[in-house]
Amino acid sequence: MILILILEFFVVKSIIFQIISLVLFVGSLVTGILTYLICPGITFKEKEENENNKNLKGFYCHACNFTYPKNKMAYQHCFPCGVCVPDSDHHCGVFGKCIGHGNKLAFYLFPTFSIIMLIICFISVLYHLMYEVTKKNENKDGKL
Repeated sequence: MILILILEFFVVKSIIFQIISLVLFVGSLVTGILTYLICPGITFKEKEENENNKNLKGFYCHACNFTYPKNKMAYQHCFPCGVCVPDSDHHCGVFGKCIGHGNKLAFYLFPTFSIIMLIICFISVLYHLMYEVTKKNENKDGKL
């Protein structure tokens, strides 16, 4: 991703494409860091709470041996992490953590910014190369 951004800065002379690509790159970098740093919403529990929660209605996790209160968020146990995550999406191998209620938005923005940036870089480099080829062909035809 960084190599494509560097290629665009050296090949493409249009400042607009460079600024848009740089903004998208920074957005991709920031959302990637936020995805890694933000807690997915894991609730930490005490052993005394577990005995009080046995009669509660809600999500009971057999792996955690804990009953989570019934609310709008669905809990799901993440076996690689060994915890239950509210509004769980999946366990991400790239970031090495659960994607849940807390970091789901940042996680979805990360590939969105990255893909848009790559598409814009590709289009701008392709446009510039086509423009240079056309310009060289016009100069050849004019000199002959």
